[in-house]
Amino acid sequence: MLTYQTQAQISPGPLHESHAFLEGLANCTKCHTAAAKSSPEKCLACHTLLQERIANKQGLHVHPEYQQCGVCHGDHYGRDFELIRWKNGRENFDHSLTGYELDGVHQELICRDCHQPAFIRQPSPLIAKEKDLIKTFLGLRKDCLSCHTDEHRGQFGLSCLPCHNMNGWKPVPGFDHDVTKFPLTGEHQLVNCDKCHTRQRDNRFPDDPSFLTFAVAEFERCNDCHQDPHRGQFGLNCESCHNTSGWSGVPAGRLNHDKTRFPLKGKHQFVQCNACHAPGKPHRGVKFANCSDCHADFHRGQFAASSSGGECQHCHSVNGFTPSTFTVADHQNTEYPLKGAHLAVPCLACHAGGPRGSRSPRSMLKLNRFTIQHAKCSDCHSDPHRGEVDKFTRIDGCQYCHSIESWRRITFNHSQTAFDLEGRHLEIECSDCHQPDKNEHAGKTLSFAQMPLRCIDCHQDVHLGQFIRDIETADGIQRFTDCARCHSAKNWRPDKFDHDRDARFPLAGKHAAVDCRSCHLLEAKSGRQVRRFRPIETACAACHGGIESSRQ
Repeated sequence: MLTYQTQAQISPGPLHESHAFLEGLANCTKCHTAAAKSSPEKCLACHTLLQERIANKQGLHVHPEYQQCGVCHGDHYGRDFELIRWKNGRENFDHSLTGYELDGVHQELICRDCHQPAFIRQPSPLIAKEKDLIKTFLGLRKDCLSCHTDEHRGQFGLSCLPCHNMNGWKPVPGFDHDVTKFPLTGEHQLVNCDKCHTRQRDNRFPDDPSFLTFAVAEFERCNDCHQDPHRGQFGLNCESCHNTSGWSGVPAGRLNHDKTRFPLKGKHQFVQCNACHAPGKPHRGVKFANCSDCHADFHRGQFAASSSGGECQHCHSVNGFTPSTFTVADHQNTEYPLKGAHLAVPCLACHAGGPRGSRSPRSMLKLNRFTIQHAKCSDCHSDPHRGEVDKFTRIDGCQYCHSIESWRRITFNHSQTAFDLEGRHLEIECSDCHQPDKNEHAGKTLSFAQMPLRCIDCHQDVHLGQFIRDIETADGIQRFTDCARCHSAKNWRPDKFDHDRDARFPLAGKHAAVDCRSCHLLEAKSGRQVRRFRPIETACAACHGGIESSRQ
């Protein structure tokens, strides 16, 4: 009997649990040749399942590089040692070498997701060879249903790949409904399968207790699936008016509404059928003689007493509520014929909308007012002058100054005021003098009342106070420069100035021919250049000096 030490010198180590029955020197040659090498032939003498697969050219071991068992399988390393050495690691194994290439979502699985006892359809040959169904890689088939339940329960045979692929159960790229007896068109293409194909429950599989039945008994007519909303009023041939593009869309030429008593024109052609033909009500007997049979009176009876009798078509057409067909020529026959600039005013500028008084969403729209006051300008226009010119408008209204042709065209006799326009004042714009009151009206409206009358109230004193003096006015003695003493409104020249009368130095002899600027020189004053008029030295020496100085 060999001791453990003697056996250790002969055997490399204990055999794997599955080969433990081969322990002992008498059994070495059952696996090894005389050269102590493992023999594939001897391995296959026991592993007959692999021998059959190799003979049938099936599986991994038909490849020459996988026919030397010892390359991938080693023993004598102990009872629990892993018998498989994966070249480059299990995760890098090329599964296509087995004859079944992993594709699509199969690439995301790990080995034991598929290689498990539940998917071995014929385990008895493996059990007979004492194969551990949990550890073996044998026994799987290539067909889909060997691992997956048949969702269709045999309705389409046993081959899944004509319709599905390895990328997922849905979508189904290989299935074309157009090759069936009922090609899908229009909105049928958007319907879920289970809307037409009913679901049945058979509880064959715990995780999939029901399935869809694809054999539809009746589908030749629309009412095989759809209810008739017309309740037989138009027969059973729905295609005479409708198509699969949509129930509400009736193609041109299908339903010719012109053959009815109410031909559709204008925007009526685009109205949904149920807007006039209410669901659940007969399609015949709808009133349509007057617009008011369908439409509410948007103007709330404002035209009931007019010559048109309030009929909508006098101003509107079926092409749209706007724009109105009411023309300027029609307006000339009203109580207020349009003239001048009023001809260019948009209708809504006068006929503006006001609240309708109802709280319903549709009636919350503003009601355009057509019965409006128009006797005076102020009936429509606010007074931009704030009553400052009422004494004139009381005579002829706004037209006392303005023209209906243009608001800016003004004809006003300024002599009626306390400031008669003369000379250059006739050439300037009204707004040059009548400017907005910056404090009270924020520069929006012109001022006409209490306008200043003195020159210095509008013009700067170019003489910088040289001619200021006390002047008696209606309000008492005031001190200011009286420009009108020398100047007139015709031009700025001092035509009214008389040197002999108004100055201390009367001009006589050659002095009368001397240019004013020769004596009245420019000088700097308050940061400006101003011509000096007073005081002026009147002594001869002040201007002429001695003979020598005059020559210099």
